[in-house]
Amino acid sequence: MPFPKAACLALLAVAALSGCVLSGGGLEEAVDRTATNSVQQANAAGPATAPVDQSDQNTVRNAVSSANIQGVETQPMAWANADTGASGVISNIQEHRAGNMICRQFRTSRQRYDGVALYSGEACTKGQGEWTLTKFSEGS
Repeated sequence: MPFPKAACLALLAVAALSGCVLSGGGLEEAVDRTATNSVQQANAAGPATAPVDQSDQNTVRNAVSSANIQGVETQPMAWANADTGASGVISNIQEHRAGNMICRQFRTSRQRYDGVALYSGEACTKGQGEWTLTKFSEGS
């Protein structure tokens, strides 16, 4: 049974066009790789330490304000924040008076998913027995 002429032409056209699909450049050439600086580049020195969460600062402040000063001078005191998953150790608490305020200087570590950092800080009473952090900075 011979093939009709139209069927042969259709078969040849399909075979010829299928080569374009297989040998074409694909979608790779259609991707625009223009750099616009709309996304900030990573710091060449490495990732910066994430800022301390306010909740972590409150947890440290509460631990420092409720510390038994005589015991803390010789024994470091652990803290943990269940909300953020951060934890650390407070040490070197030293109490002093600043006018009518009681202040406590301290050092603490903070361990979190993004690494470990050391902080120095100070918490002072601001009346009615309420404590506030007056200093909390990374490093010494």
